[in-house]
Amino acid sequence: MTEEERREEEKEEDLVELISVQGEMNAQVIAVLLESEGVEAMMRSHQTFSALPFTVDGMGAVRIMVRKEDLEKAKKVLEEYRHDEDEDNPIIRKVLADWEPPDEPPH
Repeated sequence: MTEEERREEEKEEDLVELISVQGEMNAQVIAVLLESEGVEAMMRSHQTFSALPFTVDGMGAVRIMVRKEDLEKAKKVLEEYRHDEDEDNPIIRKVLADWEPPDEPPH
């Protein structure tokens, strides 16, 4: 294993799931929202990302991952957008409607 691969593996071990959403488009909207607030976000999925937005039998779930140390800030960002009366982005409203913030990850 190269030094770069080792660093990438360590970086991935430091990630926790913030939210799981249906579809790549919804995931990208949330990831961009987080990144615009200074929170690095990574998308993980079992599906192959493509230009075709089709999913079968729930296989379109995409998990948004953040660093453990950014989890509280990320939750706060999503909470603020969820309760923002002026937020007019229907995707954000739809995705966050039933979202429950995750518990603290084990240390």
